[in-house]
Amino acid sequence: MFDSMWLVLVFLVLGSPALFWWAKNPMFDRRSFVLALGMGGIAACLPLVGFGEPHFVWPVLFAQTLLYTTYVSVSRMRQRKSAFLHAVMSVGSNGGWFLTMFVLATAYTHAQQTLHGSALSLEFAGFLVATIAGILGGRLVGVQWMQWVEKKYGVKTDSVGSPALARLDRYTVPTLLYALLGTVLVLWLFELVPLRDVLVVTVLGFLQNGIYAFNTRLANRNHPGWPVVTGLLGGIVFIVHWTYLLGYSAAGGIMPFALLLPYTVATVAGSNVGALFSMIFEGWFGLNKPDAHVKEGKAYAEVLWHRRLLIATAILCGVYLVWSEPILALVGVIAHDIVLPFSFFDGTAYARMAAMIFGGFVFFANNITHTLSSRAGNRNHAPYHAATCLLHGSVTFSMGAFVILNASFLDLIPIAALGSAAGQLYAQKFSMWMEKRLVSVMDVD
Repeated sequence: MFDSMWLVLVFLVLGSPALFWWAKNPMFDRRSFVLALGMGGIAACLPLVGFGEPHFVWPVLFAQTLLYTTYVSVSRMRQRKSAFLHAVMSVGSNGGWFLTMFVLATAYTHAQQTLHGSALSLEFAGFLVATIAGILGGRLVGVQWMQWVEKKYGVKTDSVGSPALARLDRYTVPTLLYALLGTVLVLWLFELVPLRDVLVVTVLGFLQNGIYAFNTRLANRNHPGWPVVTGLLGGIVFIVHWTYLLGYSAAGGIMPFALLLPYTVATVAGSNVGALFSMIFEGWFGLNKPDAHVKEGKAYAEVLWHRRLLIATAILCGVYLVWSEPILALVGVIAHDIVLPFSFFDGTAYARMAAMIFGGFVFFANNITHTLSSRAGNRNHAPYHAATCLLHGSVTFSMGAFVILNASFLDLIPIAALGSAAGQLYAQKFSMWMEKRLVSVMDVD
């Protein structure tokens, strides 16, 4: 009965675009509906023919669908003017991420520890298809809902048409900061969670999402330099935060469920503050024309200083690759073994170097596909968005498996930061070229 409930919930989420058709809403897109429902149906049926167990695969399908519906929703609001809608969507997105990690960690651990040989490949195939279907269906569904919201309330990249929504926007950031302070005080006074855990999750969550919001807004505004700077910083904070969430808490193991509240409030507040500072920054440097490359031609072709920054970072990473263990020992960090999905270099002098290079490539590939799908999800071309979702789903599955199997990520900070920033830069350039060809824009009248 419980397994069947997961399946029903998935189809309710995937089928939600049909509500637009029943209501004769112009935002309904038949292609998105067919793609989402078709891919979701395939993923839901695979466990019935041996590709994993339903009570593991179906929760992954549902969790990823719901998560990426909220992901693309908050992504669109982060790129637009409304702080209130950004906050509302962030609650579901950031809280959902925390909850989804429990589902995914359980699924990956089950497949890793209990299955062997060909059965292992079938189990992971079920998870892979469920992940891709969830990302594809969730993002396509989310885009349609948010296009309807944007049209109804007149929300654009630089303005909000609804007076009532504009009033709510003015009070959003102060309210979030008060809520963040109140949450920390309540958890501390009642001793519900160790204070150290609360403070670390709060500070890191605020910083990670603040930098992430700053970074993703700039990556959608076509300047090649500033996304590299914020991408390097964001990559470092992301790894530190992951290390703590998955293996460094006072409670031991994955972060306890009681920290869901401070994590969610901190990340929502950080995301909104980061978006606010990004808007101010964009105004200072004239970066508030996200569709200029489509409507006016080349954008920022003269900006080259970011290349020198990437070259300098790559040289430092090369030094770190060769001498990572003595460098880590110098700063008091123990070097950890990094788990790989293959054993070509086991027992050799190159095993650690190969593991770090692979880790950097994982972050590089993930940031390429993430930036492609993020930019596509913020614009108005559904088939291109669907194509980027399929690509991002495959890479995200690999990224999730790699991250969950390697909780001690401090070893990878320089390599992963470089991979993240470089991947985002290359994806930004490709996206601009593709958007120009497709005449795909962010603000749609």
